[in-house]
Amino acid sequence: MIEDCEERDDNMADRRQLYVEMRAQDLDSIRLSTYRTACKLRFVQKKCNLHLVDIWNVIEAFRENGLNNMDLSAELSVARLEVVLSTIFYQLNKRLPTTHQINVEQSISLLLNFLLAAYDPFYRLKISRMRSATVTGSKQIFKIKCQ
Repeated sequence: MIEDCEERDDNMADRRQLYVEMRAQDLDSIRLSTYRTACKLRFVQKKCNLHLVDIWNVIEAFRENGLNNMDLSAELSVARLEVVLSTIFYQLNKRLPTTHQINVEQSISLLLNFLLAAYDPFYRLKISRMRSATVTGSKQIFKIKCQ
């Protein structure tokens, strides 16, 4: 019983890792909320290497994993989300030159833990396809067209 509590505390600490690093950047000192939010999202993008992913790669990963036929209001399991993120980042690594390769496992772990902490504080994953597309580094017009 005590071991379960320790594991859960460690898991929560992993999930909050980006939040702790974000606080260290002192982004909360930015006065205007829109700029503050934009800076925080950009921090998450850079930390998880999402700034390298465009919307077309996300669409391709969704199609490969059969999520393009999924109902928009359907829930996505954590295991399935991890598979989608793995597809996105491994495909990204194939496209990058060998001198600019990313640590795929770290990117998957950081983004998965961030998404779980942001959208699922009670361990019930309800992440839609549209939420996943909005955090990529694509132009806004492409994001609107894909929704």
